Amino acid sequence: MNTTVRLTERSGSTSSQRSKGFVPVVVYGAGSDSQSFTEDAKTINEILGKNPRAILKVELPGSGSKNVVIQEVQRQPLSKQLLHIDFQQIDMKAELVTKVAFHFIGEPVGIKNGGAQQVELYELDIRTLPDNLTANFDVDISGLDVGDQLLVSDLPTHKGWEVLTPEDTLIVRISPPTQEETAEEGVTTEPASAEAGASNGDKE
Repeated sequence: MNTTVRLTERSGSTSSQRSKGFVPVVVYGAGSDSQSFTEDAKTINEILGKNPRAILKVELPGSGSKNVVIQEVQRQPLSKQLLHIDFQQIDMKAELVTKVAFHFIGEPVGIKNGGAQQVELYELDIRTLPDNLTANFDVDISGLDVGDQLLVSDLPTHKGWEVLTPEDTLIVRISPPTQEETAEEGVTTEPASAEAGASNGDKE
């Protein structure tokens, strides 16, 4: 945890704040009332780009610093402009329920054999202490061949994590080529000279 976010008191309408490059922020949790602030949208976007599940330290006007995690992000669907951020205060000595994103390592052998990779699950639900959180969960899928699949039950154990996602949940599969792709691979072509020769032969 090495990122500090200095929030400022919200003033003016949300639309005017957004037009100036700020995003409305709500901080709640840990037995405290919800409080509204603003933060520079560029700073928030940088944090989201690096690790959206990171534990952050926020400086609250008049309340000192608090440990938080990003709980919710709202964006404008088309422009992707940040509209709102929720920060949840956390107790560093208490377990929390959160998500960790998968980071797939390696190219599946099934891709080299003509298969297609289909990802069905991008994040894992876990319960853990804040200090055990990581930016992502590295998963090696290089050994998956055509027809293979990876379930939550196949994942390696991670110290300090209680996995909450059901064990039979599908994460990724390597599907065989479609019939159209197989048919296209079976099509052969002949040079134009061969076609011309066949035509000449028909005339004889």
